[in-house]
Amino acid sequence: MSEDIESNPFVDVSVFLFFEDIADKQGVEGFTNYMVSQAESLAMSVPEEEYDTWEDFANAVVAGESVFSSFENIKQISKYGFVTEECPFSKAISEYIKRLGIMNSVHDEAKDHYNHTIQPSAAHSGCMMHQTYRQEVAKRIKIGGKPLNYAQIASKAYAGNVVTPPESWKKVLLEKAGISETQGFMEMRENACLFALYIDE
Repeated sequence: MSEDIESNPFVDVSVFLFFEDIADKQGVEGFTNYMVSQAESLAMSVPEEEYDTWEDFANAVVAGESVFSSFENIKQISKYGFVTEECPFSKAISEYIKRLGIMNSVHDEAKDHYNHTIQPSAAHSGCMMHQTYRQEVAKRIKIGGKPLNYAQIASKAYAGNVVTPPESWKKVLLEKAGISETQGFMEMRENACLFALYIDE
């Protein structure tokens, strides 16, 4: 669980400067591709999981005992609806701003590139890695013999702005999560991410 992971300001800030160095050398597209590739590699490195029932899986996720929740604290708000209480990148972003000031514009540029070319769900460059990890690690989990599915519904940037998919997508995803749009917005007041985890019935 993220609350158990120690943070070091030097490492936190250096990681984002490393990302910016990649962008300087390979451009925004190269930066985006790097973040996605790293997340895919990380997901492929974790062990596969199998659960007998949906309740077994959901309990493991909330308790931080599943590979799905290795890097974040997750709360279940409905059978298939889940929220991340705090972005795992929030501490690093805070340390960056505290020591260097406003974040380099390349992070917004990469986020926009991701939203236009991969999926419209990122609120910050860190979302590219985080959401890709979720997408890929879900493929390594089965519940009752069925593969786990993941769908991002909303994400919140450090400045507070919330990114959601197009209206046509959002309606379907909220229904899949079993929550209303009002409930979704209420959850995003206090949480960093809203997403659906489900298996095909």
